[in-house]
Amino acid sequence: MNSKVSWLFIIFLLLIGCTNHSTQSPPEEVDPVSWINFEGKKYEFYKNDVSIDDSIVTTNEKTGADDGTEMGLEIFKIQNGNDISLFIQDPINQEWVEYRIK
Repeated sequence: MNSKVSWLFIIFLLLIGCTNHSTQSPPEEVDPVSWINFEGKKYEFYKNDVSIDDSIVTTNEKTGADDGTEMGLEIFKIQNGNDISLFIQDPINQEWVEYRIK
């Protein structure tokens, strides 16, 4: 009788250990760390230290108070078909930072 109870107790412990009691919720949308609002669209940080080619052109715009980056930085762009990437130059590291529509 004791061995049956022991086996039932072990099986019970195994079943409890195998169940997942954690509650997992879907990941929440979080605000990007850095963004640029340009022509009514929000471009979010994509990557930094980007190699730039001759297709980059100025937008004749500067970052402003509604952007999630330092104010007064000149905004550049590269257009590939319908896709547009925006760029600013980091004033501290002097590297290019790329922004894209998500």
